Amino acid sequence: MISSAKLQAQLIVDGCKRIGVKKVVLSPGSRNAPLSIAFDEDDTFEVFVITDERSAAFVALGLAQVNKEPVVIACTSGSAPLNYYPAIAEAFYQEVPLIVLSADRPIEWMDQGDGQTIRQENVFNKMVLKSISLLEPLTEEQRWYAERMLSETLQSAIGKQKGPIHINVPFSEPLYQTTTEIQRINQWILQAETHSTLSKSAIEDLKNYWNQSKKRLIIVGQLHPDNQLLSIIENLALDGSVAILVEHTSNAVSPYFISTIDRTLSCIPAEEVQQYIPDLIVSIGGAIVSKRIKTFLRKSNADVIRFGESFPFMDTFQNLRFTAEINPSSGLKIIEDFIHANPKVSNFGFLWNKANYKAMEIHNAQLPTIGWSDLYAMASIFDIIPENAHLHLANSSAVRYALLFDPIRSLKYWCNRGTSGIDGSSSTALGASLATLNELHVLVTGDLSFFYDSNALWNKYMHSNFRIIVINNGGGDIFNYIPGPSTTKQWKKVFVAEQKMQVKHIANQFGLDYYYANNKETLYNELESFFVNKSKKSKIIEIDTMDVDNSNVLNTYFSNFLTN
Repeated sequence: MISSAKLQAQLIVDGCKRIGVKKVVLSPGSRNAPLSIAFDEDDTFEVFVITDERSAAFVALGLAQVNKEPVVIACTSGSAPLNYYPAIAEAFYQEVPLIVLSADRPIEWMDQGDGQTIRQENVFNKMVLKSISLLEPLTEEQRWYAERMLSETLQSAIGKQKGPIHINVPFSEPLYQTTTEIQRINQWILQAETHSTLSKSAIEDLKNYWNQSKKRLIIVGQLHPDNQLLSIIENLALDGSVAILVEHTSNAVSPYFISTIDRTLSCIPAEEVQQYIPDLIVSIGGAIVSKRIKTFLRKSNADVIRFGESFPFMDTFQNLRFTAEINPSSGLKIIEDFIHANPKVSNFGFLWNKANYKAMEIHNAQLPTIGWSDLYAMASIFDIIPENAHLHLANSSAVRYALLFDPIRSLKYWCNRGTSGIDGSSSTALGASLATLNELHVLVTGDLSFFYDSNALWNKYMHSNFRIIVINNGGGDIFNYIPGPSTTKQWKKVFVAEQKMQVKHIANQFGLDYYYANNKETLYNELESFFVNKSKKSKIIEIDTMDVDNSNVLNTYFSNFLTN
């Protein structure tokens, strides 16, 4: 086997092997040639080449999300690594282990007018768990230091709090030389895995909070699928005093949970709201999509308990009283013991479930009456999407519409809710599809998000297991719905950013099978063909709702909950 002649590259590759890296996403460049050669020549790694660094980083994010394994991204110097920043921020808040490698010019050429030379060291400092600059070790002591830093930095990505790390690597020329004399890390420092537990006094404090409350609400933010955690939460839901609120991105689906929060809140009469306000909130997981429930719980003034190994002081509901850096399953198991000792102290959970069932009835009664619109399109997607698929939801309107429909238990749900940006949705979904080629991955996205990230299709890795559904309503329709934008003269021009582009031109450019629907009659047939007909290509369907007042349809939908 051969490798780059650069010692830094050889040591990085060896360190990546030691932490379980199997997939590498490279972007073309000269200064990162040592890294490209070293990874590509090693059969341990599956190497993908994505030209657009912004897209490449999101592809790596998707690969890492699904397999729960660290993934490497490596690029050349200058502005190239800056394009990684959006995906790095998303990885930071989603706790996804990205190994970010940026090649650099030697430090003596900084600010000297040399090409592709910027201040790269610590450039991602706010959004990575650890950042180092790995200079070429010229002495034994320098090598000892380099190996120590690699041991610490690489293992930081896969520790208790997972996330991105950054290694900036200044390479001097020549860059393309290779060797068969490959060196490895001599002194790898293995960081042992540990598990946190609560002390006896902390358990007593937690018990006091729990036993002093009668109306308990557990809310679950974004999480990876976890059957053990799901089983624990289902057991908690059987107690009448406990209401369980989840979203699709929680990947916790059960008939015992309130999974469609906004429609349930919408059917609670104003005179009965006080009955639904909890005494105690237990928060686990990441971001919550629903703005309504965040506003509702912030006004409740209920004490908040948080379990999680990352962001322990994340005070989403503005009344955090107890936080523990432990696995959510461990924290909820302790609460399960409290319930066994003192079960069903109220009917609070049953009350929420009753509202949930009422909202479900109103929702189901409305579906046959909904005209051609974004809402109808999402209903059709949930009606026909195959079992056991991965459903990727782009941000803005797409994820919010999806949360109005009952989740399907066999699906896995993904969305970039770490930063909630519309950039990178297609690239992330593509990366996830490459991680499990034998499983179907379906992306539902709006037009602006799709066009923004169209470079996701500019690669040679598109497979038949990847499908894209673009709901093209001619702009950022969420700005037609939320209060505020319509009061300005910039409403349509700047906020909605109205557009008339068609998806078919991009589909043709990148060789995707293309489908189109602009009414009820064609949509079902097109979706059926989109999912059922076999093809060796990725597929894309454009659902055209440009001529519909989608915000009015959605307002009517919500108003019907209050009149029933």
